[in-house]
Amino acid sequence: MRRSGFRRGFPDRLGGLVKRSLADLGLGHKVMEQQALQKWAQVVGPQIAAATVADKVQDGVMFICCKSSMWCNELTFHKVDIIKKLNAAVGGKVINDLRFSARGFKKVEQARREPHTTRAKGLDAISIEESEVKAVEKIAESASNPELADKIKKAVLTSKRLQALKRQEGWRECSKCGRLHNDSGDICNLCS
Repeated sequence: MRRSGFRRGFPDRLGGLVKRSLADLGLGHKVMEQQALQKWAQVVGPQIAAATVADKVQDGVMFICCKSSMWCNELTFHKVDIIKKLNAAVGGKVINDLRFSARGFKKVEQARREPHTTRAKGLDAISIEESEVKAVEKIAESASNPELADKIKKAVLTSKRLQALKRQEGWRECSKCGRLHNDSGDICNLCS
């Protein structure tokens, strides 16, 4: 009896292909940052997760919204341990610092419900060379699931548009790591 088209080990090979493709496009670090956001509640546990929301990661800094200033104070004492656990959970040194604010959850939850920010709407106006679009489509086709392929394509194209927008806004490449930054020097804050 012949087995279906699913071969043993195929998901692992596909996962490796996606990881390599994201790394080739320079997006591996961004994916790990998003994973750190998703794993916040798991890493800190239910009690802290109920009092905090992981808002965003920017240049290795995770911004956390807390219910009160008391939670901000308390979590500051546990910052080093939380950073170690987050980095271990995603399998690399992605988070360098945590910033806690007591602004509450309303703004964060509202921003998550709104599908497009003003900047994201402006990204659609940024054009990408046809050769880059074809390369992205070729990478996305490697995914067996059409929904996954579409998400990969959208994520990579959005990242390329964001990089182009940052360059238009005067961001420069770090002379050490090549990441775009808007710091005053030639080296980004992660390399300095």
